[in-house]
Amino acid sequence: MERKPIISNFRTESSAIPQFHQFSLKGKIKIIKEHVSLNKEDLKLIHQYQKLPDFIDFENNIGPFKIATNFLVNGRDYFVPMEIEEPSVVAAASRAAKLIREGGGFKGKYLGNQMIGQLQLFGIRNFKKAKEKILKNKEEILKIANKTNQFLLKISGGAKDLKVRRVKNFLVLHLFIDPKDAMGANIVNTMLEEISPFIKKISSGHVGARIISNLAEKRIVFVEGKVPIEKLKLGKFSGEKVAEGILNLQRLAELDIYRAVTHNKGVMNGIDAVALATGNDFRAIESAVHSFAFKNGKYKPITSWELTNNFLKGEIKIPLPIATVGGATGTKKAKLALKILGVKNAQELGIVAASVGLANNLAALSVLGTEGIQKGHMKLHKEFLKTIKNGKG
Repeated sequence: MERKPIISNFRTESSAIPQFHQFSLKGKIKIIKEHVSLNKEDLKLIHQYQKLPDFIDFENNIGPFKIATNFLVNGRDYFVPMEIEEPSVVAAASRAAKLIREGGGFKGKYLGNQMIGQLQLFGIRNFKKAKEKILKNKEEILKIANKTNQFLLKISGGAKDLKVRRVKNFLVLHLFIDPKDAMGANIVNTMLEEISPFIKKISSGHVGARIISNLAEKRIVFVEGKVPIEKLKLGKFSGEKVAEGILNLQRLAELDIYRAVTHNKGVMNGIDAVALATGNDFRAIESAVHSFAFKNGKYKPITSWELTNNFLKGEIKIPLPIATVGGATGTKKAKLALKILGVKNAQELGIVAASVGLANNLAALSVLGTEGIQKGHMKLHKEFLKTIKNGKG
């Protein structure tokens, strides 16, 4: 594949770079450098990854991760770092982001930012009385919990509420905590352990597990995007035919768990790749999303597509406990990814990640219902293997 030369005097505020994957490695780095003002240390880290024996100079790979282009989210442009073994996933995300850009880009928001901690009680003799005592002392319990993290309290985070549930022979306390820009596991678990002695005293029960729940149903992100029907044209297939294929697949996913699981896996290709690049716990995110998909007793697709006037409109609504502080987000590579993204907080990162998931879903559905997924995927895969064989990786 012929490479485009390094761009001279190049500066752009847009991530819509035509044929970004065809630029030389230095050309791609220059584009990103000008967009986000990378410094010497950033460039040094990128070059260190390029020297590793398993680095492959192919498509959108710059070293530490691959870069997806064309993302316009809430009016802002993003180059999106993605850590994934398949270059086709990044290419697909970039292609679909370009389509949604034609409809005004992605629009997203968080509908809540609370994580749930569970405290298990057993050996309760009078469930009604124990529950009443706990609820009566709610303010004191929240006060004890918030003593563990005064900084979080100062920035309007911390323990906000609680409720008590009976689950067979157990009484379960749910503590609702806003961890701000952290994923929240350590914050939640620490608070639960801190309130345990007081809960034990007032409930007359024995304390069991004290741990975060990965069903993050109060940390929901919502993203939508639309594509003009004519822009969906793919090869010999008209935009109307592509849209028809997408809607048929959407309906099948709503009716059939075998299709729904694969539908959602395609979404998570993008979300997991962003999570890995930014040092986030993709396992917690997977648990949250798939449990949420089954929340009402039937496993459902986490995206939806419909025709609206002359547009195909897509939506995604999922729990997304993603972070910009804490854990592995503090590694050099994760910090570089976050710098390239230029996100100000965890909610902005979550909206971008969900946008990538929606883009990957659109890309997959558009080919599944028309020419088939193997045509583009296998073509890129063969080029990838050829690059390795020729010693360029």
